[in-house]
Order: sequence, then C-alpha cells, then structure tokens
Amino acid sequence: MTPDDTRRLVGEGYEGVVLDHESVDAASSLRWIADVPALRFVELRGRIAAPSLAALEETSVRSLIVRTNQARPVPTEDLRWATRIHSESSDFAADGWVSLSRLESLVLGRVSGDVITAGDGCSALTHLKLQGKRQTAAFRWRTPPKRLESMLLLALRCRDVAALSGCRALRSIHIENSALLVGGDIVDVSPLADLPVLDSVGIAENLPMAGVPSLLGGEAPFGWLPVAKGHHDGDPADPRLREFVFRTTS
Repeated sequence: MTPDDTRRLVGEGYEGVVLDHESVDAASSLRWIADVPALRFVELRGRIAAPSLAALEETSVRSLIVRTNQARPVPTEDLRWATRIHSESSDFAADGWVSLSRLESLVLGRVSGDVITAGDGCSALTHLKLQGKRQTAAFRWRTPPKRLESMLLLALRCRDVAALSGCRALRSIHIENSALLVGGDIVDVSPLADLPVLDSVGIAENLPMAGVPSLLGGEAPFGWLPVAKGHHDGDPADPRLREFVFRTTS
C-alpha cells in the first residue's frame, strides 16, 4: 500500500478491505489500515498466509471475516481487538477462541472434536453459532460467557449442557441436526431449569433427553419444549411439551 492508495480509500469512504494470498503474505504490515479511519472490517480469502493481525488493535476495524479454511492460523491473542468474528475455519485461532474479552459475536464453521472451548473467558460474548461435522461434543468452559444471549449449533450434537447453567443471560438455545441420535448418549437438560430469561428452546434434534420434568418445573420462561417422541422422560400430556417424530440414527 502506498500513501496514494490510502488517500484513495479515505476519499471514497471504504468501510472494508479484502486480503487474499495475492495481495499480502505473512511478512506484510497492516499498519496502513490505521490511516483509513472509516474501515470497519477485514476479510481474508483463499490460501492466505495471514499477516500479523495484532496491528489492527490500533485501528477502527472491529470485525473479522475469514472466508476460507485454508488460511494460516494466527495466535489467538492477535484477535483481542475484535468484537465480531465470522470464520469458516474453527482452526484459524491457533490457541482456541478463548479469552477474547471484547468479542460480542462469534460464528464458526468446521468445528471438530468432542470438546468445545470456544467462548470460554469471552466476557462480552452475546451470540455464538457453531457448525460442526455431525459429531457429539461437550462444552468445557472454565469461565462461562455470562452475557451470552443466543446459541445455535448446526450439525453438532451437545452431550452436556451443564456448562450453560452459568450463562444467566441466555435467552435462546437451538440445536439443529438432520436426525436424532439414539443408542448412545443421553443429554440431561435439567441444568437449563434455573436460567431466568430462557424463552426459546429447540434441542429435540439432539440426543434422547433426561431431566425434562425438572426443566419444565424450573424458572426458565419458555413457552413450549419440543421433544422426540419416545426419547424423553417427560409426561407426554404436559401442555408445554410438543412431541415430534424424528428420523433416527445410531
């Protein structure tokens, strides 16, 4: 980037910049972004050897889009400036998506493994969306994101929701899969019972459920609970239950 380039970006009011493997490499400096105060987001594409993103701390950029699963991973601490991150690769943060104190929204694709730590220690996080690889996993948070309001899991079953009991601001949790897993784990939903503002629950397409009576009798003010017919311990006659027949797998 030359001074003329940055002046043009300033003059034309650009709000975002796209970086790819042809425009930068690992040795590139992004300090010029500080000279374009209107910039709000940076997007990475292609097989990019990502340059140091720590330089964005001193800029107006607060959103990161990683529209590739071929980017070189970066140290997680280099992302501490971000308030919104949408990454198609969950491996982009080399040390995991943890301890990002400014992060408010996190969307991750290609989540792998059976343990999830994304969001741990992210004290400002309000929205979390994860897309897995049809595996069953459990959240392991040392410091739950207490401001978390909504969670959406796609192609990712949750074996244990106990970690969510520390998310007192949680309003919505939805888990969407193509089929109900039977013959394996059972998820105990009772830890959700004492969440004071939980008003939307959609986790029937997950695992057979236990603890349904506790959830229905708790403080959570949701209107109704979808359950897989024959795969829960609740009373089918309870007016807050909605039984559905799901395609099953094992």
